[in-house]
Amino acid sequence: MCGYISASSMMDQDRLSSPEESATVNTNFQTAVVHVCTSCRARGTQREPKENRGGFKLYENLRSLLNEGPLAPYVEVKPAECLSLCPRPCGIALSSKGAWSYLFADQDPEQSPDDIVKCISLYLNTKEGFMPRDRRPVSLGASVVGRIPPQGDLGITDNLLSKTNA
Repeated sequence: MCGYISASSMMDQDRLSSPEESATVNTNFQTAVVHVCTSCRARGTQREPKENRGGFKLYENLRSLLNEGPLAPYVEVKPAECLSLCPRPCGIALSSKGAWSYLFADQDPEQSPDDIVKCISLYLNTKEGFMPRDRRPVSLGASVVGRIPPQGDLGITDNLLSKTNA
């Protein structure tokens, strides 16, 4: 079983030599899904064959890396036909039941998979999947396109908002 990675080790992510060193997870957390846009391609590149598209290559590389690593029992890599990030390929979506969901763009099929694995490890080790920008690997700090709150109660109610906005 995987163990829990401490907050201090996560802050030292940049010093890690491989994603496996940071890819441990608190086994009390749920699983996550990472969707990879397989139709993403750089502007001006050919549409066919699909296997040559950057998004498809990112999917293949990330799937291999995750399926062979310690996060395999906790993360499912799924292809997505389109994440509507065409001006900013390649894109991924990270989600888990009861947790924040994230949409990232501008990933490099060859360079990004290691940082994505580090980011997933952080995601799995945070309460409700909330990942402050300064804790994410640098390549995923600036490439976030959106963050979606988890479904359910986050402790914020309409009454609380009315009082703070009054």
